[in-house]
Amino acid sequence: MDRISRKDFILGAGLAAGAAWMTTSTRAVAAVTASDEPTFAERLGWPKGSRVLMIHADDAGMSKGSNDAIIETIEAGTVTSASVMMTCSWVPGYMRWIEDHADVCTGVHLVFTSEWDDYRWSPVLGQDSVPGLLDRWGRLPDSVPEVVANATADEVEAEMRAQIEFARRIGMKVSHIDSHMGTLFATPQYFERFMKVSIETQIPMLIAGGHLTQAANDNPQSAALLKPLVPKIWNSGLPVLDDIDTRSYGWKTTDKIVEFSQMVRDLRPGITWFNVHPTMPSAEARHITNDRKLLWGDYHTLVNPEMKQVIEEEGVILTSWKELMERRKAVGDSVVL
Repeated sequence: MDRISRKDFILGAGLAAGAAWMTTSTRAVAAVTASDEPTFAERLGWPKGSRVLMIHADDAGMSKGSNDAIIETIEAGTVTSASVMMTCSWVPGYMRWIEDHADVCTGVHLVFTSEWDDYRWSPVLGQDSVPGLLDRWGRLPDSVPEVVANATADEVEAEMRAQIEFARRIGMKVSHIDSHMGTLFATPQYFERFMKVSIETQIPMLIAGGHLTQAANDNPQSAALLKPLVPKIWNSGLPVLDDIDTRSYGWKTTDKIVEFSQMVRDLRPGITWFNVHPTMPSAEARHITNDRKLLWGDYHTLVNPEMKQVIEEEGVILTSWKELMERRKAVGDSVVL
């Protein structure tokens, strides 16, 4: 079974699984996105009209192919942020590289599912602590709906904290937290715990509250629903994005330079988080991912010098979660109502 074929992106898969709590109408998105308020880029000190882009790579630590590809795309100067799956076998390989590259923006890709056929992983807390997060193999569940059906918010929060603590214990300076397959967006209870942990630890979380152009296109109901929560996050001292763009996963080709270049040209003012899953082609990766060539497309495009050239020609500013948090601290008591 090609498990990853379900929508594997933030504000998509997770909220699709928890559709019962998404009752906000699409019209509400127009109301929350059609605003003359300053962008979050402006609030963080960039000049008005600045187009700021974070190209973020998921799934570091998942395999050697993902590690190698993410490292190469960071070194190419296109990927500016990455998050690590602390439940996976290749975390040590990525962290050894990070030890010599402490300036790289590295966060935790909070994992509650184990979606591939033959390569599975278990919760950091172990089998006795979070029984609702186990399948019959003693691994994390196959899908977001299975997590929702069986795991309590207490179990999810406990595992979330354990993954963050594990990352810190092995030396990671955690720059941000986000959610593998969108699980933490699947129910209001899960999201509340996600927000709680982010605020308590002062680790930035994945959330957008600006114009939401692509987020609203991908999932208008969830974009509208999450928007009212933004002031609490910003006012707690954490940065917020203007938009989230997950379209790359749907561009099923081994060469995405046309699509990526157009994405850059079409950017609106504000901070856009663009999600990618670069993986190096290999026999291992082909088997794990059922030959998902779209992942090779992310890698090939992001190491293509044309990609960096387009970004520079368009005057787009690349950023990272580390920079966003530094800027948020600098603006101090700025309040969003």
